[in-house]
Order: sequence, then C-alpha cells, then structure tokens
Amino acid sequence: MIKIVDRYIFRELIEPFLFGLGSFTAIMSASMILFELVRAIVLRGMPFIVGMQIFVYKLPGIVIYIFPMATLLGALLAFARLSGNSEIIAFRASGISLYRLMIPVLFLGLLISFVNLGFSEVVVPESNKAAKNLLIETTSKHQPKMQKNVFVPELERGVLKRIFYAEMLKGSTMYNVIVQEFTDGRLSQIVNAKEAMWQKENDEWLFKDGTIYLIAETGEYKHLIKFKEQSLAIKYTPADFYIGDKNPEEMTIAELRDFIGLKEKMGVDVTDFKIQLNMKMSIPFASLVFALLGAPLGISRRRASSSIGLGLSIIVIFVYYIITFISMAVGEIRLLPPGFAAWLPNIITGGIGWYILSKAATQ
Repeated sequence: MIKIVDRYIFRELIEPFLFGLGSFTAIMSASMILFELVRAIVLRGMPFIVGMQIFVYKLPGIVIYIFPMATLLGALLAFARLSGNSEIIAFRASGISLYRLMIPVLFLGLLISFVNLGFSEVVVPESNKAAKNLLIETTSKHQPKMQKNVFVPELERGVLKRIFYAEMLKGSTMYNVIVQEFTDGRLSQIVNAKEAMWQKENDEWLFKDGTIYLIAETGEYKHLIKFKEQSLAIKYTPADFYIGDKNPEEMTIAELRDFIGLKEKMGVDVTDFKIQLNMKMSIPFASLVFALLGAPLGISRRRASSSIGLGLSIIVIFVYYIITFISMAVGEIRLLPPGFAAWLPNIITGGIGWYILSKAATQ
C-alpha cells in the first residue's frame, strides 16, 4: 500500500515539475539571455548563427537556477490538486500522515539536487567558457581587442605550474612576455620574449626574440638560451588571456577551491570566492528545501490552478533570492562566515517549510 502511494505521489509531481521546467526556462532565458543577444545582433552586427550558439552555451548556466524553481512549482501544484480533490484527507483517514506523504516529495527534491549538482559541475563550466570564448573571438574579428598588464597563473592539481605576464595583448599577439615555469613549487625556468603570436592551426604560441633562463635548485641561473623563434604548447588561448582570471561560473568546485588557495598565497581577499564556492553546492540543494516548502504551501483549495501556483512560486522565488542577495552582501563584509552566508537562504527556507508542514499536519 505504502509503495503504491509513493509511486502515485511521485507521478503527480513529475508533470507539474516538467511544466515548471519549461515555463521557467522560457521566462528566464528570455529575460537574462535573449534580450542582450538581440541587442548584440541588431546594434553590434553579431552574426545570427553566433548569437544562437551563445544562447545555447549560456542556457545551462540558467538551468541550474530553474531546477529548484520547477521543484517548488511541481510540489505546490501536485499537493494543491491532491488537497483540492480531498485526497489528502483520504490518505490521512487511512492512517497515512502528512509527514509520510512528504517522503516521495523529499526524495524527488534530493534526486533533483544531485542531478543539478552534477549538471553544474560537468556541463555549466564548459558551456560558460565556450560562450565567453566565442563572444571574444567574434568581437575581435570586428575590432581588435587590446589589454594591458595581462597576468594569468596556471594550476595543475592545485599546484602552481606557470605564471604568464604580458605588458600588452593586442589581437592574438602578446608583447614583452614573461613566462615563469615551476617544478614541484620551485621556480625552474623563465622565458622572456619581445612578442608571442598565437598559432591557431597548431594550438601553440610562437615566441620571438627571447631568452630562456634555466634556474638551478639553489635559485641561481645555470643556463641561458637565446632564440629567434620558439614554439610553446600552452593550454591558454588569446581568449583566455582576455578573460584574465576565470569567473567562478567557469570552474568546477575543485578548480575553484584550488583557485582560492592560490589567491590566498598571493594575499588576495577571497571572501567573495569562498561564498561562490559554497553557492555552487547550496543552489543545487535549494531543490530539496523548495520541495519541503512547496508541498505544504499547496495544501489549499484556493491554490489549485496552475496560473495561481506559478504566480505564488514566482513570489516565493523572488523572496528567496532577495534573502540570498542580502546574505551574500553580509558575507562579503564579513559579518557572516562565507559558508553560512551561502547556505543561510536554504536554512531559512527549509525552516519555514518545516513550520508550515508541522502546522498543516496538526490541523
């Protein structure tokens, strides 16, 4: 009997969840992506095909916020229908408590949370990098881009491998370049060059008129090699150097943790990065707390329609993100620890959901 009830409620949740996924994707993508892309296509002459590619690349970064919204709407509408048809009363009359009915809801919320976490780790960083690289590449074709004092560290498994510095980067050419190579955390080689040109066909940089300094373990120069041209296989493209430091959205949790460690060694304030690191976990698990909140909110005849449920979901989500922005701001000025600031909205939302559920269970 219990397993039948679980399957029944699970099926009731899926349809409104998918409805919410489609609805919120349309709303959010139109407001956060399409408007800017249309402006770029119309006003700045971006090719339509490139605009559509960037739209597809940026979409996963929006979807991670949509999963919790769809979970909230799914739980709200499913329990609104069950309540409106007096099925909740029937379940309780047969000895199945409201707390027991919440198990498939929380299971779905937890499942969506893990799916969202995996999606944000595997798909989102790569799609964000692809979107930014394509945007920069398209922009540079119409107007050569210039950046001064380029500084980019490269990590390998959390250990500093290289530091790149260029006095100026123009188009696909760096000027007055210094590359410091590290072995086991020790400076082992320095490359100085007047310029370095990106060879796209070979995926490498061609350094010109430079010198290679080989450093002994004592820190002294042991060899000096001058060259006219020297090719170096470096994983960074000109687009990566224009971007400079990666955004947290372009890194996985492990990469961001390594990035934070490097910045701390450099004496940089990493409070904001630590908040973003915790947000990478708290946002996916918002699906779980929204499932806890949505179900008891739906137990009312007045909320049985999809339009009212969608409107109520938008209000709840709006309040949730206001709390998130306030919490992040308080964390950035160090009144709250970064981890607590990132998870506080979930704690508050979960607490409210549990309170409403306990009130509904005793009625």
